[in-house]
Amino acid sequence: MSDRRKGISEILLEQGVRVASRAARVVLEDPRGQEALAAAVGAAQKGRRQLEEVQGKVLHAAGLPTKGDYDDVAKSMARLKRKLRDLAKKVDEDRKR
Repeated sequence: MSDRRKGISEILLEQGVRVASRAARVVLEDPRGQEALAAAVGAAQKGRRQLEEVQGKVLHAAGLPTKGDYDDVAKSMARLKRKLRDLAKKVDEDRKR
């Protein structure tokens, strides 16, 4: 343990963390609290989806690609690589005959 005495800000922070932890425990043990938390998480997820949708529209309007566009290109590239490997394999097998 340190010889240094705790300052008022450290004491307040520790007490605040203890109180918040106790309050969170009470809320999570109560079914109404669980429902409220689930509703808050659902609202946050819906808001995130809406933000991503608007962001995509703005980026497309500006002529810029979105993360989804990059993901689509990556999937297409992966399919093309697989097809090229398959074709190269067939060509090698035909050469061996």
